Amino acid sequence: MTEGPRTMSLYVWSNKGGVGKSTVAKAITRGLKARGLRVGHFDADLTGPSAPTLFGADARLRIRNQRIQPAIADGIPVVSTGLLADADHPYIWHGPLLRGALHQLYHDTDWGPLELLVIDMPPGTGETQLAVIDEFPCLGTVIVTTPHELALVDVRRSLRMLQEAGIPVIAIIENMAAATCPRCAHTWQPFPGTAGDQLHHLLPHSQLIKIPVDDGAPALDGQGNGDTALIRHLDGGGLFTTLSALHANHPAATTR
Repeated sequence: MTEGPRTMSLYVWSNKGGVGKSTVAKAITRGLKARGLRVGHFDADLTGPSAPTLFGADARLRIRNQRIQPAIADGIPVVSTGLLADADHPYIWHGPLLRGALHQLYHDTDWGPLELLVIDMPPGTGETQLAVIDEFPCLGTVIVTTPHELALVDVRRSLRMLQEAGIPVIAIIENMAAATCPRCAHTWQPFPGTAGDQLHHLLPHSQLIKIPVDDGAPALDGQGNGDTALIRHLDGGGLFTTLSALHANHPAATTR
């Protein structure tokens, strides 16, 4: 990846932990790759990285010819601070150090031919989020929430930040929207609320995709991936078709 025209990014954002954002981000990355896009995955949660666990990547980032070599998982280049040290190593970043780390991990990585970079954003609306917005040219963002009203309160803060930055919300993913008993077929809401519908009311031009808890999905498929059912739900909601079309119309961005 070089300066000048740069690869577009897709932010996956929640503002609240525990809603399944990182799992959704990985599923989006794998789903886009299955659509034929040369896609990379960047774990922007520098203090709480989860990409190594999600992708099953245990190799450390290496340097070759003064370039960072990403981990390769299922043919996808993955960069995360979790690939720099042991899993229980604490990362304490602030101010210029945080921005410098983001810049180096982005620009100094040998991503190879890359068409779209999926960025798993940390929860919140602080320094890391501002740094990512400044550093990564953006196609748009996917918001992940649960139906619960508490998740809605936090997501609305992110929406204000995105609106002020002029970043469009492409889709709203309401994760864990419903669950069905495998024995009696009774369906209920594990997290009662209408957060997805309320967000869609605020953002009517965004897609709303509701993801159920899929008890029938295997923990791992034949390739060791645990998100095949999630990818299927996202695909059925039209997310990958929308993202592929947007990318085709915005293949690159000019350096800020």
